[in-house]
Amino acid sequence: MPPLLPLRLCRLWPHSPPSRLLGTAAGQRSRPRNYYDVLGVHPGASTAEVKRAFFAKSKELHPDRDPGNPALHNRFVELSEAYHVLSHEQSRRSYDDQLRSPSPPKSPGTTAHDKSTCQTHSSSREHPNAQYWSQFHHVRPQGPQSRQQQYKCNQQVLRYCLLLMLVGMGLHYVIFRMVEQMHLNFMDEKDRIITAMYNEARARARANRASLQQKQQWQKQQQPPPPGPTQGPEIVPPGADP
Repeated sequence: MPPLLPLRLCRLWPHSPPSRLLGTAAGQRSRPRNYYDVLGVHPGASTAEVKRAFFAKSKELHPDRDPGNPALHNRFVELSEAYHVLSHEQSRRSYDDQLRSPSPPKSPGTTAHDKSTCQTHSSSREHPNAQYWSQFHHVRPQGPQSRQQQYKCNQQVLRYCLLLMLVGMGLHYVIFRMVEQMHLNFMDEKDRIITAMYNEARARARANRASLQQKQQWQKQQQPPPPGPTQGPEIVPPGADP
């Protein structure tokens, strides 16, 4: 009879040590009691203080800092939920009334913790990252097929980018040639107009010079010769001796 006592004790003792239960209880005790504790602000904080606290903590708890840590994602979800409630006046007033009521609201994070616990027991044989990616509704685990499809999409986007770049270069070259031709035509027209104006001014100057020379020659021909001393026959009065 005494040798059977250790065997019975072993059967009554759970297969897994109670450290998990103790850790869960400690986590529940250390979990913030309300949304004000999640954001780290006092209940009388203003909306600006709530906003500053949210931005400060969101940098620390953002899932991109540690993609393989689902707990960080749960804390970020709690933070977003707390900010969504406390940033609006009406929802914050309702939440404060619930805090003052005899039955306080459920502590933040319990729902997310329960979901993560169920997913841990149900998906123990799945991909290690499946538990983390399952928390995102619009994102699925990256398998070989999805990676291949994403690679094809990236190649297609790259081809479109190269095609747009080539089309842009062709349009740029065509437009540049058109502008250059327009500039050359403008310069040729400008040179033609300047040359025509120069030739016209030159012909007018020649005509004026020729008319001036003709006028001077005509004036010389019409001008009488200048008077000079002349000796004619001596006139003798009548009755005088020669």
